[in-house]
Amino acid sequence: MAKLTRKEITTETFEMAWPSVMESVLIALAGMVDTYMVSTLGKAAVSSIGVTNQPKFFMYTGFFAMCTVISLFVARRLGEKKRKEANQLFVSGLCMVLILCIVMSVFNVIFADPFMRFAGANADTIAYSVRYFRIVMGFSIFNLLSMYINAAQRGSGNTKIAMTTNIASNAVNVVMNYLLINGHFGFPALGVIGAAIATVIGTVVAFAMSVQTLFRKNSYVQVQYILEEKIRPSMACIREMTPTAATIFSENILTRAGMMISSAMTARIGTAPYAAHLVGMNFMTLGSAFGEGLQSASIALVSRSIGEKDIEKAKQYTWSGQTFGLMISITVSVLMVIFDDQIFNLYFPNDAEMIGYGRIISTFFAFILPIMVSKIVFGGVLRGAGDVRYVMICSTIGVTLVQPIAMYILQVQMNLGLVAAWGSILISQASQFLMFASRYLSGKWEKYAMIGQG
Repeated sequence: MAKLTRKEITTETFEMAWPSVMESVLIALAGMVDTYMVSTLGKAAVSSIGVTNQPKFFMYTGFFAMCTVISLFVARRLGEKKRKEANQLFVSGLCMVLILCIVMSVFNVIFADPFMRFAGANADTIAYSVRYFRIVMGFSIFNLLSMYINAAQRGSGNTKIAMTTNIASNAVNVVMNYLLINGHFGFPALGVIGAAIATVIGTVVAFAMSVQTLFRKNSYVQVQYILEEKIRPSMACIREMTPTAATIFSENILTRAGMMISSAMTARIGTAPYAAHLVGMNFMTLGSAFGEGLQSASIALVSRSIGEKDIEKAKQYTWSGQTFGLMISITVSVLMVIFDDQIFNLYFPNDAEMIGYGRIISTFFAFILPIMVSKIVFGGVLRGAGDVRYVMICSTIGVTLVQPIAMYILQVQMNLGLVAAWGSILISQASQFLMFASRYLSGKWEKYAMIGQG
């Protein structure tokens, strides 16, 4: 097997990563657009949408796990040149996702009110939060199926599909936000509810585009191939995916629980600082989206390299991804610090209090983002190698234990308000980075790559 040059590794990493990065950025931008366009309705409206984020992602944990697993397994089978097995894994996982979607949607619609109260919704935000959550989660099947299909396509090396579906989805979301939030061109002014409906319409468009990719002749995961080979769901495939999915699910559920606890404590610092915090978190999500995109590329490239039994190539992809991540995160951090006043003035025009909060947030942002992106890339490499249990343990320690404890000490005991919220994030991300980096540098992850399991 010919050894790739550094230039070839860099080029391939870039070609694989940039569509995934754009996909993650566009997903983050969708949330930012909702927040920005709803900000015209006031701080309470911003908070009412922001408070739904953690419960929503908490409920998505099982689906995020399935997306990671199908991407990892399809990439591995691609490296092993086992297309039929890859498609059978896809079909089997799809059946699981469909069942989970239906159960979760019904559950969320019924229990939306207690979820929002636990998440920290206040008297001035609870009604809109519940209605927004019910609409978005009640129709989440379109979003989740699109994510699953895109993850499988990403594992096969086709990362541009997910990017194009998200471009279309975001474009539709922006247009419908404009029409439905404040009412334009004869459409009703529905406020926060209009933002929810716009989000759903955008996901329906993305779903239709994702399904269409399964009918393309050059698609590795393809409906025609599945029909010709008479591929059916297999319990053997489900059993094969379950251990890895369960580990990633456990990681996601525990970290989301930690995030919900921290978010609930943050929501109690007051409507104004919490609204500023949510804007800051939108930009943090946007910044971390670069890392998430690089992580998706790392999982696919490292898994494929392992399928090819080439550990050295996997290492080359790792450092190439880290280089891109560092360049991007430092650039974004510098821009955030330089333009923090202008950014927060867009959301809260001529509000000196909110702009002051923005300066606090941007200072923490500059330290957190490079650490977070590097941590995310290392996490993707470890997952791609199959070292998923270690990732779960470290994420649980960092997010489920360290962050809430730090938040409790800084906020409840020391009453530091917004500083407590962002200080706890910095402590959490730094602790995870140290654990992931030390694991990678120790080389212990390589044994999982050799046996092909976590």
